[in-house]
Amino acid sequence: MAHSLPYYPVNEFGPLMKGLVIGGVGILHVFLAQFAIGGGALIYYFERIGQRGNADARTFVDGYFRILVLVSFVLGALTGVAMWFTTIQVGARTIGLMVDEFHWLWATEWVWFAIEISAGYAFYRFGARLTDQARLRLLALYSFAAWMSLFWINGILSWQLTPGEWVDPAAAHESGLP
Repeated sequence: MAHSLPYYPVNEFGPLMKGLVIGGVGILHVFLAQFAIGGGALIYYFERIGQRGNADARTFVDGYFRILVLVSFVLGALTGVAMWFTTIQVGARTIGLMVDEFHWLWATEWVWFAIEISAGYAFYRFGARLTDQARLRLLALYSFAAWMSLFWINGILSWQLTPGEWVDPAAAHESGLP
C-alpha cells in the first residue's frame, strides 16, 4: 500500500523544520483548542449556577464567552490552518495517506467541529435573547460537540503516532475508534 502512494514534493527548510515548527504550532494549537473543550464545560456549569440565582455567575458566562470565542475560535482556527499548512509542507505524503485512510473519520470530525462552531457563534450572537432553557441547551451542544471533535481527532492522531507499519485501513478500530 505505501509503495503505491503518489509522490508529493516536500519542502526542506533545514534540520529543525519538521520537529520544531510542527511541534511548536501543534503545542500552540492544542493549548488554544483546549479552551473550547474545557471552557465549554465550564461555561455550561456557570450558566446553570447563574440560572439558580447567582448573578455573578451569569455575568461571568457572558464576559468569558466573548474571550473564549476570540481565543478558541479565531486563534484556534488560525493555528489549525497553520498545522495543516505546515504538515503539508514537510510531509505531504504522510498527510495524503492519513486523509486517504481516514477520510470518513475526518469527515465525522469536521461535522462535530461545524456543530461546535455553529453552536458557539449562535450563543455569541443570540445568547442574550434566548430563554434560560435554550441557553443551557445551546451551551450543552457546544460543549458536547467540542468534546466529540477532540474524540475523533484523538483517534486519528493515535493512528498517526503509532510506530510500525500499521497502514491497513481495516485496522482503524485499533486506534480506539468504533
